[in-house]
Amino acid sequence: MSAARLLATAVAAVAALAHLVTAQTTSPPIATTLNGTYQGRYLPEWDQDLFLGIPYAQPPLGDLRFRWPRSINTSFEGVRDASQYGYSCMQYHTTFNISEDCLTINVIRPAGTGLPVLVWIFGGGLYTGSTADPQYNLSGIVKVSQDLGEPVIAVDMNYRLGMWGFLQMPSLVAEGSSNAGLLDQRLALHWIQENIAAFGGDPDRVVVYGESAGAQSIAYQHFSYDGRDDGLYRGAIMESGGPTGCQVQDLSWYAVGVENLTRTVGCWTTSGWTSSTILPCLRSLDQATLFAAAPSLVWNPLIDGDFLTGYPSQLMPEGKFNAVPLLTGTNTDEGTGFSPSGPNTDEDLFHDFMWWRSYALSPPTIRKFFELYPDNPCHEPPFYIWNCSVFPSKGLEWRYGALIGGDMVMHSGRRKMCELYAGMAGQDVYSYRFDTRLWSETALYGVPHFDNVAFSFQNISGLLGPSPTYDDDLRIARSIAISYISFVHNLDPNPPAEWDAWNKVDALPLPTWPKYSLDEPTNMVLNVTGPWVEPDTWSKEGIAYMNTYAVARELLA
Repeated sequence: MSAARLLATAVAAVAALAHLVTAQTTSPPIATTLNGTYQGRYLPEWDQDLFLGIPYAQPPLGDLRFRWPRSINTSFEGVRDASQYGYSCMQYHTTFNISEDCLTINVIRPAGTGLPVLVWIFGGGLYTGSTADPQYNLSGIVKVSQDLGEPVIAVDMNYRLGMWGFLQMPSLVAEGSSNAGLLDQRLALHWIQENIAAFGGDPDRVVVYGESAGAQSIAYQHFSYDGRDDGLYRGAIMESGGPTGCQVQDLSWYAVGVENLTRTVGCWTTSGWTSSTILPCLRSLDQATLFAAAPSLVWNPLIDGDFLTGYPSQLMPEGKFNAVPLLTGTNTDEGTGFSPSGPNTDEDLFHDFMWWRSYALSPPTIRKFFELYPDNPCHEPPFYIWNCSVFPSKGLEWRYGALIGGDMVMHSGRRKMCELYAGMAGQDVYSYRFDTRLWSETALYGVPHFDNVAFSFQNISGLLGPSPTYDDDLRIARSIAISYISFVHNLDPNPPAEWDAWNKVDALPLPTWPKYSLDEPTNMVLNVTGPWVEPDTWSKEGIAYMNTYAVARELLA
């Protein structure tokens, strides 16, 4: 056991005593980390302590801008306030209070010591998102764990987004600073290992949890350093995201974006984007000037030869991934949020897929998709619409694009991870299909990407609303929470019988959730009218083709 771990364990007893005093006197809670002592805030209506805005890295300012995060190397005396969220990381079109000095972590703890830990990584395409978003209020799922009598601590962190976390250019790669946003996440996970005992948590029982780009980030952590296991987590919950994305090996992809950015802020030189003077110039700019440049390019993770040594499709057959138990799934109608816009003919759709989402789909691959996915609106997203309607305002082949696009972006990656981890890795894997419509969702979109979040987070944001099935919506939300809490405790979403879970918190009972297997692949269908288990055979031939090595490379996965 490391010295840091020993020290963290030693202060855990002090943290537990402080929480006991809190419960009796409602005085502000105290926790002593390796760097110093923080005073949080007690929520009497939830019986929870909040520790918010705690720095987990040195501020990435000045010469540290764009670099991999650096651990805090100083300590402080006295007690610092941790009762309010810190700044959100730099991003556009938001009302969050943003700053580059944003690398902070939040801890929500109930009473208890030695508690398992659930760590949330938010999504948002790696260009937007914040722990301050009320949709990601972790108090809801912690409260369900309290009601169960099986408490968990919840933690989340901010990480750099957009060009601040994923700027890609030759001098940055040469310096070894690519993918800084992903390294922010990893340093936060190290901080949790070193400090969570001070809050009553067990560093040996950490489960990471993310949705969309948050789940994609977890997949990157799985494949980082050729799958090296640094003991940062023992299981993962991945909602609507996996090892697909736009990892780019050819830096020239970003040449125009870097030129536009550097010309705008006055850092461009006649030597071009490889000039050694560009990066120091960008670091010398004040925050407002750099922010005002507002580059339109989407910055993505890069295969940098260190953190990411290859595409996941290359690393999978070599066994270069961190193998842990998984709970993973997708929403029924993911494709309605990822369909190409406005196609009326096969030719339109073919052209759209040629340029779609920065993928590198070849004409033979697209033609094979059309062969494996015959156009039949009667069996295309949104799947709750059982008739054969088309929607001219979206394009006569919009549903067809949603069918193929949803499988490409979400469903194929989910199945690939299930097969890889249950098969080659021999891990326990549990898969779901989320199939409950939000009352407020536009009918045309069915059960699209992200709508499950209101349920996972226990309606903290109020998105479930006054629907006719509101009470049942709340019950299935609690069912999801119970499954997640059981997974955090036991790496199994089936709650032990002695928990009496479904009755204790008035949840919608789920049938026994089977482990995923290559012989009998299954999904738990989370439908508000009554959950069931189904064979995971949807689009079997099409998804199998998407998950071949050659096509996976075209999907940049």
